[in-house]
Amino acid sequence: MTRPTPLADLIRSRMQDLGLTDEALGRRLGYTNPAKAAGRVHALCNGLPLSAKSRFALWSLPEALEISPALVLQAVADTEQLFAECEREAEAERRLAQEAEDAAWRASFRPHAVIQTENTVPTQICICGFTGGAGRWLIISFDLTRPPLTYVQQAVDALPKKTMACSDGGRAVMFFGKALGLIINHSPDAALRCDLKGNPLEVLGRAYRPGEVRLSFGGPPLSPTAVSRVLGLQ
Repeated sequence: MTRPTPLADLIRSRMQDLGLTDEALGRRLGYTNPAKAAGRVHALCNGLPLSAKSRFALWSLPEALEISPALVLQAVADTEQLFAECEREAEAERRLAQEAEDAAWRASFRPHAVIQTENTVPTQICICGFTGGAGRWLIISFDLTRPPLTYVQQAVDALPKKTMACSDGGRAVMFFGKALGLIINHSPDAALRCDLKGNPLEVLGRAYRPGEVRLSFGGPPLSPTAVSRVLGLQ
């Protein structure tokens, strides 16, 4: 958040009344270096949560602005309340965005498998994103014309193409390390965890969704799938 705050309004108003520049006020706060003096005043007024150094500077602010400590304390309290309100608004926006994303995911859901690996975060995030992200490397699509009873076998049959052989006899996935097992996502609310041979291990109450890389080139985020297609990497 970068917006005017009650504390910033108070400081700027008194600076105008007293004819003080940022550097001059910073010197009153105890800073002898011109850049640091001006920088501390900017930090107090930039609309961001107060750092430890800015909070320490508040002790000298009433005398520097030639006002009572009560006015500064009230401005700080009002500013903290503003920050809290902004955080609540941001949290509500994040929640609504997540709910919309979940609804879209449910609407577009198709049964598939996910390869479980030792790393949930790719070792080379950017390159992984450019080459298709988790969707390319971890997701196994099913032939949905075949019955659900075949999903486990379809996932097992796809492993040789989706993974690489390791010297210890196991399998590994590019960017994600050793393959540990499979999760068969039958629906958004039903999944089955299996070993790499397809032996069932655990029934899950919801589908497993691996994290995905987000790519941005100065604009809205782009999906790794879209970027990799543009680059001709899929």
